[in-house]
Amino acid sequence: MRKRQGGQAFILVLILLAIGALLVVPALRLTGTSLKSSQIVPRQTKALYAVEAAQEWVLWKLKQPGFTSSFQEDVPQTFQFDACGVPVDVTVIMRAVEGTGGITLATDDIIRPTKTVECEELGSEIPNDWSGTVTYTIRLEQLSGDTTQGLDAVYDILPKTLEASDYKRDSSYLSVDGGPWESIPDPLIEEVGGQVRLRWPASGNFASPMRDFAVRQVKEIRFEVVHDFRGDDKDSVLCNWVLLKVGDTNTLSGPTAPITVGSPADPGVCKENGLLQVSKTSDPEVILPGVPTPVTYTITITNLDGFTHMIQEITDYLPPEFYYSDNSTSGITNLEPQRSLENINDVDRQVLRWTVDEFPGGHAVSIAASENLTLTFWVDTTKDVSGSYYNEVTVIPSTPIPPIFNPEDMDVTYDDFNTTFSWNTGAVMVPAYDSEVEAEGVIIAANMALVVDGVTISSWQVK
Repeated sequence: MRKRQGGQAFILVLILLAIGALLVVPALRLTGTSLKSSQIVPRQTKALYAVEAAQEWVLWKLKQPGFTSSFQEDVPQTFQFDACGVPVDVTVIMRAVEGTGGITLATDDIIRPTKTVECEELGSEIPNDWSGTVTYTIRLEQLSGDTTQGLDAVYDILPKTLEASDYKRDSSYLSVDGGPWESIPDPLIEEVGGQVRLRWPASGNFASPMRDFAVRQVKEIRFEVVHDFRGDDKDSVLCNWVLLKVGDTNTLSGPTAPITVGSPADPGVCKENGLLQVSKTSDPEVILPGVPTPVTYTITITNLDGFTHMIQEITDYLPPEFYYSDNSTSGITNLEPQRSLENINDVDRQVLRWTVDEFPGGHAVSIAASENLTLTFWVDTTKDVSGSYYNEVTVIPSTPIPPIFNPEDMDVTYDDFNTTFSWNTGAVMVPAYDSEVEAEGVIIAANMALVVDGVTISSWQVK
């Protein structure tokens, strides 16, 4: 009995020896790997601490006066230093990008309508007697931070020579934020005052989700017309208007989406309902944080109509903490504007007004067909917060309201039609900064912006 048990024990020992031999080699390999890892992990941890310290250094330096004074837009600035024995490379790039958030506008307008046109492969310039399909695209962008008022209806006023039968049935499509085009019902088609007017929706008001806009959201409506550009169309510029019903606010696009037919005598001058166009530029467009800076603004007014208009008033709404510099006006007039500090939509802004009293001779300013007039002035500002600071201007001529701009469900006033608005132009930007630091293959990339009494981190990525 004992001999039998002894033989069984010997067999078990042999089995254990065999298994042990198989386990020893992997165990030794695991031990070696562990020893190597124990050296790598602390090194990577040390590098991570080093790059985090470097980003903290960048945050601190951005708050120091003069650190960014030598920076140029989109030009990398490099720095190297030692962080507890770990060499670190730092790259900082100044970026000046227009803001993407909501804007507090100086008017009651909320959604900005713009429009483009394509005449098949020819674009917006076509020869006389051309016949084909015209594609209009209405772009609607929610600029205001106020999203409480939705879009009720969109009106499109076609050029006067186009007819109701030119609209191509089942050609209306909608796209949201650049997404796919989806078919929407045809608009109501009306002919008023000898001109065709389209309305989406055909009855009632838009419901959600078409009615609702998020801040900076873009919705586009595309449709087609088929037209023979002959007769009165020849050698002319055919313009379009868009009218929005947004709650109690009426928003007009102004003359837009021009089709140039043949060789018009006054290129850029609309055949019907041209009115005025106003825009604004700033110099410089980028200012450094915390540095007192003079900014030159130039207002450009263009008469897109076929006859002379009389400018009654120019009103400029400066960004917050931008202030007019005495005796700096030139161009249309050299006289000083009326100045006031006004709270507009809960924002304090300096408002500049040039009226008939400030125009030469105390008279309205004449602007002929296709003429450009400019008004230039200086302001002074010191801004410490990264972002875009927009300027807005309105121009009021003396023009009657055509009947096509008075739908039954809207009360379009003289001011609605007659006030030319620049929207958010003349941007002055205080830049933000991209910072990337690297040590032993460990990288942290961050975007930083200046705020009141500090720096905010917009993004932070470990690579």
